[in-house]
Amino acid sequence: MRTSQLEYFIAVAETLSFTRASELCHVAQPAISQQIQSLEKELGFPLFARSTKGVELTPAGRQYRQDVAGVLDALRRADQHAAAIAHGKAGTLDIGVASSGQTGIFRVISRFNSLHPEIGIGLHRALARTQGEQLRGGVYDIAPAPLCAFDSPDGLVQAHPRREALRIIMSESHPLADRRALTVDDLLPYPHIIADAVGDALALATYPHLADHPDLTLLRAEDQGIAWMLMSLGLGIEAVPETVIASLERGYVMREVRGYAASLEIGWVHRRDNDNPALSTFLDFLSHQRL
Repeated sequence: MRTSQLEYFIAVAETLSFTRASELCHVAQPAISQQIQSLEKELGFPLFARSTKGVELTPAGRQYRQDVAGVLDALRRADQHAAAIAHGKAGTLDIGVASSGQTGIFRVISRFNSLHPEIGIGLHRALARTQGEQLRGGVYDIAPAPLCAFDSPDGLVQAHPRREALRIIMSESHPLADRRALTVDDLLPYPHIIADAVGDALALATYPHLADHPDLTLLRAEDQGIAWMLMSLGLGIEAVPETVIASLERGYVMREVRGYAASLEIGWVHRRDNDNPALSTFLDFLSHQRL
């Protein structure tokens, strides 16, 4: 059976008139009659009782009308849902995040969700060492990160990058915490904490003095959460984006370090050939935001 046959049947069932049904469907009456007969033949039972007075639904026809109306409604909803997904008006956007401390990122996601509540948001842990694999493998669609944190930028693109200054923080129990004036040389004896990434590009961008001091101890944490814990335990110093500091928990101090000047260009990284319409809607949203 075809959808058109079911639509013709509903039209006749609602009007109890082949003539009126043909007008509603904009189809010649003989064609309506022929399609209904073909449907009844396929089903193996009559849907209408025909007489000189007109047509009436048979008991089987009444039940079939109820069931078919539900099927057609479901098909229409399926069409609308698929169209909404195709145009980025529905579906799911999966986002990789490095830590729960990225409050600025969450504010952006919250604004997007308020404007597009029909698009579901999935949050996933983004690990610096594997986020390239995660993006290319479709674990999530997009992640805020510097490109230098990836093993290779091949196939990836960074949208709406913004350069963020890094600041040195340490636990209140760290040996340097009581000193107000620090230099890079003061930092050298102590481990430097960083979320692990393939290669040294991220480490060098975060701690530029590492280039002149290759023996400097790096504590490579699995993710930003572990890095924060290492710093909180007083096991090393950590460099974090200036915009993140206000959202951090207590128990740390920030120190100005003479000779230290570092920044990361952080943007929204996604696979170049990702055709998720919800991603396109998100990128369009980002282009109109003051991030």
